[in-house]
Amino acid sequence: MFGSMSIRARLVLSFSVLLGLLFAVTAVSLQRSDELTGKTQEIVDYQAHRVFLAQRANRHAQAAAIYLLNLLQTPDREKRVPLYAAMDAEIAASDEAVSELGKTMLPPDIQTDIERVADLRQRYGALFQETVELIELEGPEKARGHFEDRTQKVLNTLLFETLALENHLQQLMQSELEGLRQSAANARLLAIFLALSALATGGILAWAIARSIVKPVQEAVAVAESIASGDYKKDVPQGRQDEIGALLRSLTIMRDSIASREDSILRLAYVDTLTNLPNRTRFLEILGALPAASSGALVILGIDRFAPINNALGHAVGDRLLCEIAGRLKHATDESAIVARLWGDQFALLLDGADKTAVAELVRQILLELRAPMIVDGQHLDVDASFGVALYPQDGTSAARLLRRADLAMINAKRRHDSVAFGSDLDAEPAHEQLSLIGEMREALARREFVVYYQPKLNLAKNRITSAEALIRWQHPEKGMIPPMRFIPFAEQTGFIREITPWVLEDVIQQAAQWQRSGMDIVTSVNLSTHDLLNHDLVAQVLALLKDSGLPASQLCLEITESALMDEPELALKHLDELAAHGIKLSIDDYGTGQASLAYVKTLPVNELKIDRAFITGIDATPKNAAIVRSTILLCRELGLSVVAEGAETPAELAWLGSNGCDVVQGYGVAKPMALPDFLTWVREFNRIAVSPTPTF
Repeated sequence: MFGSMSIRARLVLSFSVLLGLLFAVTAVSLQRSDELTGKTQEIVDYQAHRVFLAQRANRHAQAAAIYLLNLLQTPDREKRVPLYAAMDAEIAASDEAVSELGKTMLPPDIQTDIERVADLRQRYGALFQETVELIELEGPEKARGHFEDRTQKVLNTLLFETLALENHLQQLMQSELEGLRQSAANARLLAIFLALSALATGGILAWAIARSIVKPVQEAVAVAESIASGDYKKDVPQGRQDEIGALLRSLTIMRDSIASREDSILRLAYVDTLTNLPNRTRFLEILGALPAASSGALVILGIDRFAPINNALGHAVGDRLLCEIAGRLKHATDESAIVARLWGDQFALLLDGADKTAVAELVRQILLELRAPMIVDGQHLDVDASFGVALYPQDGTSAARLLRRADLAMINAKRRHDSVAFGSDLDAEPAHEQLSLIGEMREALARREFVVYYQPKLNLAKNRITSAEALIRWQHPEKGMIPPMRFIPFAEQTGFIREITPWVLEDVIQQAAQWQRSGMDIVTSVNLSTHDLLNHDLVAQVLALLKDSGLPASQLCLEITESALMDEPELALKHLDELAAHGIKLSIDDYGTGQASLAYVKTLPVNELKIDRAFITGIDATPKNAAIVRSTILLCRELGLSVVAEGAETPAELAWLGSNGCDVVQGYGVAKPMALPDFLTWVREFNRIAVSPTPTF
């Protein structure tokens, strides 16, 4: 219907047609209304005038007859004179009305009636004149006879015909009014017909326009849905040369562009752009899609000494070296093997159906390929690799576990300087429960699930509790109380210990300040890790906490291990000197287990040594332990240091330490670590009943 017209042109044409039809309906209605109004007015005026003339002629004729009857009954001549004048006026008026009525445009039958009335009027006029003359010549009696015999008959006929004419004219007027009513009804029907035609035309135009728009739009929607679902092969309708056609053509361009970009994105997502091998993401997908009953091997290889090559010769040479290695890996494996680049200098191989023997042979072949002369940009490069192998399903079935086992095996091979290591030869991995705790520690700190326990330290000379060590515990809402050895090592590995220690320091210093104000003289110890000791803000944080709480610096002791001094000894020593300069006590924890204890004792600004429990256990029955501890006590006496024996559990151990001059004892033989309320109660009770300077156990 619309051909190649644009949607805009279709809408303009359709609305123009509708407006034209509505205008036609309005115009016709107004025209017919005006015609009916004018015609009605004409009938009302013209026909009413005709009826009025007929009524006037009839009324004056009747009046003249009445005057004539009065003349016939009036014998006095003088009294008849005014009656003559009035009668003449009525006759003249009747004649005038009949004359005017005859001049109007009347149908032939009405005109015949008027002529008949006029003829009767002439006859009546002649007889009327004769009657009048008889009245004057022969008297009323003679004239009355003439009137009754002749004049009255003609008068009655005239009156009848005049009345009939009036009725005929009224019927004519009613007939014309009925015609006008019929014409009005026809005009109304015409208006209704035109209105219905406009509605029908509008509906047809709307349907046609909607169909010409909706159908291609639905087709475009179907194509868009197929594009959204990833199907880029569905044909796009060509459409007409209109807006919808332009939309469909744009949709075609969009589909092709999306398909092209998605191909590029997929390549970037799944292909290593440097080596053109599958990348880590694609390799993990392939690994995860392995059938449950399949078997084979996952091999991860790391290039040895790649970092020095990359740093010495530049990244461009390093990239070309990786491309050369990728090519040799493909050459050394058959088509069934999946070779991928994981990242950096690590590659992975997935070998379907391979066992330990087959993998060992393949590793040998790959090493031969890699160790063959390799020249990149004129540089002769010596390349070697370390391989880690995880067999499935023996070492696991999930992609994550296999990849982890192979990676750990590769690290193990590098550490042992072996070419290959198998996941089955590794030690057990960290328990899943421990790994999950790592992720929960940050939330635990925010929810204040960590609590501080205190283990009393007994001053043997005074037989009183003069110090205590703060030990962190984790009150897990589901797992209950978690001891520090279950999470502190992982906190140190991940560096999260640097967030835990400030919280412990703040809590312990506030508690110690309260004890000090209440008269409880207890020096509290807090352990510092390597991360804490190398923290540039450590000194400022500790001093700020002491100032805010009002705790004297001498009431705080910080315990450090020898291992904490290994990474950056100069920075660690600087921090310790600053802490000691402000009066904070320092203690070397786990003394005797390190490799340079005497050197640290000589240089560090420490106040005490804590002899490790390994030397205290069974000291009363182990001469070597006794000799080591005795010599350490003597050394500390010469250096002016206090000695704390850690891990004393039996009365015999406590007695030996007391008799050999040990200053302070800590261990289950004195008391276990306790929550704060229990600790305070226990210490007050112990110190209250302690009376002897020498402990009795």
